[in-house]
Amino acid sequence: MAVVKVYHLFSRLIDCICGALCVICVAAMVVLTGAQIICREFFTALHWSEELIRYLLVWATFLGAGSVYRRSGHISVGVVQDRVPPHLRTGMRILCHLLCGAFFVVVVVYGLDYAAMQSRQLSAALRIPMSRVYMAIPVGCAIMAVHVVDRLLAMIDERPDRKEGAA
Repeated sequence: MAVVKVYHLFSRLIDCICGALCVICVAAMVVLTGAQIICREFFTALHWSEELIRYLLVWATFLGAGSVYRRSGHISVGVVQDRVPPHLRTGMRILCHLLCGAFFVVVVVYGLDYAAMQSRQLSAALRIPMSRVYMAIPVGCAIMAVHVVDRLLAMIDERPDRKEGAA
């Protein structure tokens, strides 16, 4: 299915971008923490660096959560799944992805509302709108929703009755 392949490439592209942004965020946090320590010891402390580090951590967390979801790396309890017959496992996995997808969509909707409510509030040190920080929540959950669809399409595409040449 061409649509599935295109969507899978789209999901991979988003994952690559998120991975690169996570690396940039973590590298910036390391550099800023080092600069903060040096400046505190030898110069004047950077009063804004702790706040920026905290906001970078929030963004790295929500962007990284999508990458982890795409790789099925989030913690899960496999006891029930391992005990059900194999023909029910796929259904359970689909149900879990559908529930996760519904949750992500709800968080995107309410996250956008919450970020909009915070648009007039400025951060203490950097004086940036707090909506930029809170946008990490709906953006991260939207990315995870994209990966949910990718996982579901992959599960549908790999079904045995969908193989080429099957009658």
